[in-house]
Amino acid sequence: MSKVSNISSDSFLQDSIDSNSLDNMNLQPLQESTSQVTTLYPEKNIMNGKGNKKALRIIKIIFALFLVLFVAWLILSKTSSGNIVSPFSNNSTVNKETKVMCDLTGEYFTEDQAAYWKDQRPFGVMINNHVDARPQSGLVYADLVYEIVAEGGITRFLAFFLSNTPEKIGPVRSTREYYLVLVKELSDAMIMHIGYSPQALIAIDTWPVRSLFRGGCESLPGCEWRDNPRNVAYEHTAFVNGVKLRELGASLGWEGKGDIRLWKFKDSADKYSQRPSASKVSIDFWTKGDYSSIFTYNQQNNSYLKYTGYDSSDQPIPTVDQETNVQVEVKNLIVQFATETSIDGDEKGRLEYQLVGSGKALVFVDGKVINATWNKSGRDDRTIFYDTDGNEVEFNRGKFWIAIVPDRNVDQVVYN
Repeated sequence: MSKVSNISSDSFLQDSIDSNSLDNMNLQPLQESTSQVTTLYPEKNIMNGKGNKKALRIIKIIFALFLVLFVAWLILSKTSSGNIVSPFSNNSTVNKETKVMCDLTGEYFTEDQAAYWKDQRPFGVMINNHVDARPQSGLVYADLVYEIVAEGGITRFLAFFLSNTPEKIGPVRSTREYYLVLVKELSDAMIMHIGYSPQALIAIDTWPVRSLFRGGCESLPGCEWRDNPRNVAYEHTAFVNGVKLRELGASLGWEGKGDIRLWKFKDSADKYSQRPSASKVSIDFWTKGDYSSIFTYNQQNNSYLKYTGYDSSDQPIPTVDQETNVQVEVKNLIVQFATETSIDGDEKGRLEYQLVGSGKALVFVDGKVINATWNKSGRDDRTIFYDTDGNEVEFNRGKFWIAIVPDRNVDQVVYN
């Protein structure tokens, strides 16, 4: 780390030059030169007696000033090479702490803030979005959330946690195969769910997938429990502790982090300033109603506030955290259009989403909308988003919400 040199002119002169050192200087050449001048011009010789002493004092002062200027030049030379940094510079590295970037959000944290998670992989949780499961717990702390229809037009959330690990997350539901495709692209992140479709079970066992449910969360004290203060159906009552999930993952040998292909992040507020404005976004996955997802742009925070469904007055209902009553708020909103099909012969009407390949997308940042495309080369590859010029989209540093919408319903995503 660079050090700051703090030198005052007074102390410098005192330390660099004192009267004793100057009096001891060898001034013989100067005295000889003065004698020669006296000999050549005796009628104008004024450097005698008190005059000689006055001239010597002037010379000493000039010499001292020259020495000061020379040392100052050395200091400036070092500063320009980066060895010494001014404490008044905006780019000062004095006492600057090392920063750790969250792989999911691009946000920077100090080493102390990131100590718990910087060497860990993300974990995902399947969170229930049935009307009887609201408001959810822990969703407000997620770094990245996917919202996709599970069946019958009812959406379900896959929430990934890295920079925060809440102790109550849920209600928790079962997973589907296409959610696991999203888990795999985060370098084998872990996932907690309770139950699975037949297709998802095969994927867990053969891809494989780090399933904390199959790994024994229900048997670990304090990891999973039931809570039913709202007196709702049993499937809406399961909750998990994120800290216990990490402990379980470590006991299964799943500690450490993988190599996630990072998205690009921007630090300029003007990057997309010329794009069309979009301060309100309404997403009807199948139809408008209880499972519509609505976002409004919060200019003060440069973020998007999340709403789910509508009340009796047709006003969107804020998506808030059960424990804190804080509304879910994200920096980046993505609508990804993908092909949705029904699984033949499935009695429960389960679905498939084609998430490997490419398609259209809309990206909302800074109150603007970017017409985009998405591409995912393989099951384990990261989904990358591009603008219409083929440039990879650069996101704001912060939380993400990604709504995956059937590509037949492009016109059911409305923004203004």
